[in-house]
Amino acid sequence: MRSASYLKHVRSFPCLLCRRPADDAHHLRHAEGGPSGVARKVGDEWTVPLCRFCHMKLHTTGDEELFWIKKRIDPEDWARI
Repeated sequence: MRSASYLKHVRSFPCLLCRRPADDAHHLRHAEGGPSGVARKVGDEWTVPLCRFCHMKLHTTGDEELFWIKKRIDPEDWARI
């Protein structure tokens, strides 16, 4: 699914990590499973709201699943709402 209006809706929520206003709708790369690749992005239904600072922090960690585990947050649970 690709939907600009849905991504705007996701960004209307506060950042999932710090509760500041969200700038981005982060795509959960591990959410759909299956083969992944640089050019392959999960559907927009697998996005969560993040501020720019937290979004950049997540991308610099290298292991997205471990990042969320350390934060004790289940982003897939939020995305299912």
